[in-house]
Amino acid sequence: MPYLKIQTNLPLTRKAERTILKEASALVAGELDKPESFVMVALQPDTAMLFAGSDDPVAFLELKSVGLPGKKTKKLSQALCALIEEHLGIVPERVYVKFIDVNRGMWGWKGDVF
Repeated sequence: MPYLKIQTNLPLTRKAERTILKEASALVAGELDKPESFVMVALQPDTAMLFAGSDDPVAFLELKSVGLPGKKTKKLSQALCALIEEHLGIVPERVYVKFIDVNRGMWGWKGDVF
């Protein structure tokens, strides 16, 4: 049930998109101790974005999950920023990460809720 959305103002090739999607999926599954079969990742490249008055490379990540523990967010932030820097070359100072712990009754799947 973890869902990670990555937005960046950088254009990406299909190959680069697939690579970051696969690595982000594995990272989220590993950090949250969830089966990767439940992880969904979306990537929105070439998005009009501005941060600190500049359109230099930037990224915004949003990670939602049922039972997202607050004690893991610092490590997750570090790991996600490292992933973005490695694959997109965006320094952590230009990356925001938003974490959302979703109530089980507010997350649907297969016509039911968790």
